[in-house]
Amino acid sequence: MTKVSGYLQAAFPVCGDLLLGATKIRRVPLAQVTVPRGARITIGNNVHAGKPSSVKKMRERLDVLLDKQFGYDLFTFNCEHFATYVRYGQAVCNQLPGRAKDKECEVATEKFDDIVMSADISRELFKF
Repeated sequence: MTKVSGYLQAAFPVCGDLLLGATKIRRVPLAQVTVPRGARITIGNNVHAGKPSSVKKMRERLDVLLDKQFGYDLFTFNCEHFATYVRYGQAVCNQLPGRAKDKECEVATEKFDDIVMSADISRELFKF
């Protein structure tokens, strides 16, 4: 599956996750991100109503979720859900038309919480 996944991501960088139905949280330099011609990248730190978590808490969530693979779903588990979970502790997606803005996607929040909390418990048990 890894070779197929890599091929689809390379051949269809914008929608490879949609085709696979799966995605992996990865850290790559911004210069290596494939952006379709004519698209604009903006930083949307102020487009959600939530109060940002502390930098320490955001880093903890990010570090735990990095390199994890998830089932991808445009409506309930996409990249905005991940980004808002890391920033606010709640998975939210405002990009979907017809959806209430700043409404938490409880399914995505619960998935992320389960992973983060189990890592917190492991760190506490093994003190690392």
